[in-house]
Amino acid sequence: MRKITLIIFFLIANILNSQNVYEIFWEQGINSNMASPVIEIGDTVKWIWSDASQKSVTSLPSGKESFDSGMIGGLNKSFSYTFSKTGVTEYENESNPNMSGKVTVMNKLSTEDKFIKNLSFYPNPVRNYLTISSLFKINGYQIYNVLGSMVAEGSSSGRKTTIDMTQLNSGLYFVKVVSGNMQSTLKIAKN
Repeated sequence: MRKITLIIFFLIANILNSQNVYEIFWEQGINSNMASPVIEIGDTVKWIWSDASQKSVTSLPSGKESFDSGMIGGLNKSFSYTFSKTGVTEYENESNPNMSGKVTVMNKLSTEDKFIKNLSFYPNPVRNYLTISSLFKINGYQIYNVLGSMVAEGSSSGRKTTIDMTQLNSGLYFVKVVSGNMQSTLKIAKN
């Protein structure tokens, strides 16, 4: 009996420790890619109001899970939901359906897989400024041309960074994004 109790305790402790909270800054004009995380069962998504306008976070009927924040207004207000089923749940702001996203829940993901699957960037092709966002803190980036030469680099301290690409010639570039010991390379066209 004691062994079973210990095993159950360690299983519960592992489940609780593996849960993560992912923040989405819920604001007018948000890019749907930035509002569409890929997470694993037991993870929580926290939507944070980035402006004072009235908004909701409401799942669509076709989704795997059902949630509704109701209408909330106010800067830095939030709504959280912990996902318990694999699959896709699309959601929107009831007062502005253009504010939308989807949460994809998978059984198990490595930390690196979460980083790669949740790296969003826009626009592509880019003319002036490239925006990159992640569920993880972005430490820096390096931009390479097709010949493999580094043409620019920079540092970041948040989950979102904007890169000035106005000085680069038109063409294809590879942007290596670094977060801690993880990295991913994005293919970007510059007009």
